[in-house]
Amino acid sequence: MVDYRTAAQSARALNFVDQRLAKPHLDAAFAALSDASRREMIRILLHKPKRAGELAQSVSMSPQALSRHLRILRRAGLVSEEGIADDARVRVYSVSPAAFQPVQLWLAQIEEHWRGQLHAFKTYAESAQRGRRPKA
Repeated sequence: MVDYRTAAQSARALNFVDQRLAKPHLDAAFAALSDASRREMIRILLHKPKRAGELAQSVSMSPQALSRHLRILRRAGLVSEEGIADDARVRVYSVSPAAFQPVQLWLAQIEEHWRGQLHAFKTYAESAQRGRRPKA
């Protein structure tokens, strides 16, 4: 689970991630996560790395369809693959947690923005309720 307060503090410390640098990573991550099957694959892989065949069974998907989805997740950097020394044909897939950091930081920025907006609205509403205008 993501601690958004910690992520928000990190975002401030990094001076709100340079969007020009983060944009390709964010775009690829959100595009990869836009599909429910790929989100389910991420959820399963969070528990433990799996071979392609195991993952295909877990999501009830053909090997060809799974291969296409895994390619998208790998290109986005959200999933990594490793070979097994005993069998070059076998690939084990796992989640790459560091790839989610730009997404977490971006969400923290959005959350911080809306937290500020809600605080300003609350201040306005409370002052209006007391019958006076808030200080600008």
